Amino acid sequence: MISVVGAAIVRHGCVLAARRSYPPAEAGRWEFPGGKANPGEAPNDALTREIAEELGCGVRVDHWLTGSVGGVDRGRRLELRVALCALVDGEPTGTEHDALRWLAPEELDDVDWLEPDRPFLAELREVLLEGEPLPGGNVGGAVRIGDTVRRPTGPWTPAVHALLHHLADAGLQSVPRVHGFDARGREILDYLPGEVIDVDAEMLSDAKLAALSRWLRALHGAAEGFEHPGPWRFFGVDAPTLITHNDAAPYNVAFDGDQVAGVFDWDLAGPSCRAADLGHTAWTAIPLFRPIPAREAAHRLTVFGDAYGTTPLAVLDAVQPRVQVAIDGIREAVRRGDQGMVNLAAGGEPERTEVALAGFLARRAAIRALL
Repeated sequence: MISVVGAAIVRHGCVLAARRSYPPAEAGRWEFPGGKANPGEAPNDALTREIAEELGCGVRVDHWLTGSVGGVDRGRRLELRVALCALVDGEPTGTEHDALRWLAPEELDDVDWLEPDRPFLAELREVLLEGEPLPGGNVGGAVRIGDTVRRPTGPWTPAVHALLHHLADAGLQSVPRVHGFDARGREILDYLPGEVIDVDAEMLSDAKLAALSRWLRALHGAAEGFEHPGPWRFFGVDAPTLITHNDAAPYNVAFDGDQVAGVFDWDLAGPSCRAADLGHTAWTAIPLFRPIPAREAAHRLTVFGDAYGTTPLAVLDAVQPRVQVAIDGIREAVRRGDQGMVNLAAGGEPERTEVALAGFLARRAAIRALL
């Protein structure tokens, strides 16, 4: 029996399909790239060799999909197996195929697969739906599949989608478009590429800080007049005046150079006010939760306030009330069983924020004196 191996190369939740150009009976149809193992050659070795020869790239074999498919070629019995693989070197090029496509799980049926490859598609579809877990954000559960992000939904999702549609219609940049729901009931949104700054390890530059503040002002302008009864996930502030993001923090922002390229994790959107949004973004982006020197905090508050068009004192005074809303809201959401907030609690919230807030209050007078 001749062993035939195929590679389901997966990247960002999509699989690589290759279109045959020969023989005539198979030209124009799609397959998993691969080929025949040499006598005595281990399947993993055969697959990595074939992919290097066919596609000019290196792969790592992760595991083999269930089952195999038998066949006959010129009187010889064949057995095809397909393995999940990851790219480790280079970019695939179609030296032996006339087209290559990265297919998301919803696109697997868009191409005409060769019959031997079809039995592997059902299992592969479930693998692709797992996606690539994304870092950042606050509550977890987001995965990337191709140019989209899949996220768990909740009672608040219809209201959030209505807000995102409104902001897109208003021309606000750097917000994800909504593309409906996937087979697992998750929302499908644009993947927004860019650099996410870890403010636990470094600080936003003055230019990035100002860009985030200007984007926040643009958001508030675009949200004026939008109304929706909800329900919303955000725990709320006293006397809300507009519906906004409520978590425009560096962990939810992607930058392209010094400019805001994307703002994601809109699940906490809901009724709030400009001051609360400013206070939360200052808390996370100055960042005032860290014990940075008072003079540096005052300078960065000035940069942030000037870019928005308000005073740094107004921003400073907005911080403590908004942080207290977060502390109280997390506890209430955990009590209600909100799984995302339960995840936060497992990471030490809101106790960690309470400690940070006490430190900020001890430093606030020194910062105020420099403003």
